[in-house]
Amino acid sequence: MKRLIFAVLFVSTGVGAETLTWNPPTERADGTPLDPMTEIAEYRLVCGEVVTSIEPTVARGEQYELTKHEVLPGYGEHECHMTAVDTDGLESDPSATVVLAWEPVEPRAPTDVLVIVE
Repeated sequence: MKRLIFAVLFVSTGVGAETLTWNPPTERADGTPLDPMTEIAEYRLVCGEVVTSIEPTVARGEQYELTKHEVLPGYGEHECHMTAVDTDGLESDPSATVVLAWEPVEPRAPTDVLVIVE
């Protein structure tokens, strides 16, 4: 039986943005090699009851990144984990669970305000 080994999900905080970052699996549960660029069909981010399908198309070095507002269900705290699904439809065990907090932030101030005097 083929199973996938999936790396642990972790959160990296950048200035002005939050980013989910994870390492793709490079082997299956039985130890056979896995090429994540050709053998992973999707990643699934599970936050509570919300499941987001993420295509593995954008690579940065050896990690994949997506901004938090694209994949989280909304503001608040979310217990999240990820799985990887291979091209045969086999799904990995879940990664370690992390709690992600996403708080609302006030909008920026208006710019280029003009006063027209007639």
